[in-house]
Amino acid sequence: MKTKSLSFVIASLLLAYPFYLWFTYIDESVTVGSAYGFQIGDKKKDVYESLPLKLNNLKEADESIFIQIKVTDEIATTLATRTDFDVIIEPLFHDVGYTVFSSQNTWYFYINGSFFNSLKLEFCEEKLCKIYRHRKYFELP
Repeated sequence: MKTKSLSFVIASLLLAYPFYLWFTYIDESVTVGSAYGFQIGDKKKDVYESLPLKLNNLKEADESIFIQIKVTDEIATTLATRTDFDVIIEPLFHDVGYTVFSSQNTWYFYINGSFFNSLKLEFCEEKLCKIYRHRKYFELP
């Protein structure tokens, strides 16, 4: 009797796991309205200033938000890596960092540095025009 119960529990867990993965999967684009605390049509500067709070609400308490940067000659020695190498860092979103963000029309954020858990903000004419969220806890073959 115990073996049947244990087998039933294990089988249920194995069958429930794909459903959990499917229910937690996110792959959506928003071009009208708002999502994840961001409002379509907001100015770049306003979005940048709100990033710490809104990204903090997007992640779990023990997770961190990262961005990917290309290493330049100036910072290659500091980061102990080669020039033109891509590295993932945890940004602080200070006022001085806005100049780098403002020059780009697409901002990528990676939760825990994972490409499987990300947020992309796209800007058109200096205003937020697309919010793309992607999350999956599995890798497809």
